[in-house]
Amino acid sequence: MSNPYGSPPPFPNQPVPAPYQQVPTGPRGLATASIWLAIALTAVVVITAAVSYPVSVAVNDTMLSATPSTSTLIWVGASVALGLALFAVLISLYIVGCLWLLRSYDFARVVNPTFHMRRSRAWVWLGWWVPIVSLWFPLQVVDDVRRATANNQPRPSLAIWWTAWLVAILSTNLSGKIFNSEDVLSRDAIIIVAMIDALSAIALVIACVSWISIIRGITRDQEAARG
Repeated sequence: MSNPYGSPPPFPNQPVPAPYQQVPTGPRGLATASIWLAIALTAVVVITAAVSYPVSVAVNDTMLSATPSTSTLIWVGASVALGLALFAVLISLYIVGCLWLLRSYDFARVVNPTFHMRRSRAWVWLGWWVPIVSLWFPLQVVDDVRRATANNQPRPSLAIWWTAWLVAILSTNLSGKIFNSEDVLSRDAIIIVAMIDALSAIALVIACVSWISIIRGITRDQEAARG
């Protein structure tokens, strides 16, 4: 016999009131992986920039000579290896980084449900490569996640990170276009490619340092939000 003075049994499908919802755990493991992959990507780009000149000369030699020297083939092989490493790390960083950002996006929505996110969850993945909007959508996503998680507390500007990232991407694209413009590059073109590659590497180092600071800052705010 049930107790007539006791509380009624809970409804099985009744949602938990918002104030009592459990705050999820921040994606700390994904944050750490994103940091190390960003460092790996930056290292590959720096090494690529450091060998840009001899690699370009070696590629020219293979076009001009029917029997390229052993050193030339070594430089060309190193270029291929660096290209494969760059592709592998870049894809890995994109997947892991977007997973971290998506988890952080969802975390921010839980701890600050009234905050207006300028972009939907889909842009966490699409914003980085969709033409035109890739120039500012990822910045807005990261900025909103950070501000929502920090409960609108002031945080340093993201201008340095995003400017450095855009410079790195645009200069890399420009270098590739010049490199692929002719089968045999002039000496001046080789020097220009090497200089642009150096600019890309410097910009990416700045972007990487800023990105690590952003990830660590969001992670600290996630832990503070959990109490």
